[in-house]
Amino acid sequence: MLYGTRKELNIKLRNAFGETEKFALLLWTRETVMSADKYMTVQEADNILAEIGSTGSGDHAEEGISFGTVRELLAGLRAAPKMVSVPADLLAQVSNWAERGLNDQDTAAWHAGRATPGTVERGLAALTALKQITKA
Repeated sequence: MLYGTRKELNIKLRNAFGETEKFALLLWTRETVMSADKYMTVQEADNILAEIGSTGSGDHAEEGISFGTVRELLAGLRAAPKMVSVPADLLAQVSNWAERGLNDQDTAAWHAGRATPGTVERGLAALTALKQITKA
């Protein structure tokens, strides 16, 4: 499969096929991809187009690429963990504030004779996991 701008694809097609060779060209555009799901973002559509374009030549022949395929790719894209980059000192500062806030809630619960709230336990566990990741 091919992915790129019209100009890039013209070059790839000219290099891949002779002037008299016949072939079928199936076209997926951002708008076509986005019509598979009314809540799809432009970025998601562009990622799906790139994924379709990276499909090996002939790999699509047996199963095809349909709206079902697009929806499966979208589901996988949305299920993938989102990664961001932030400065380490900012992450440490926000983590420290969150930890102090969670500890304050835990202390208030203890003074009131209650157990540590589940939200506090989950928050502290998430911060512990974050600290482990940032140490690696």
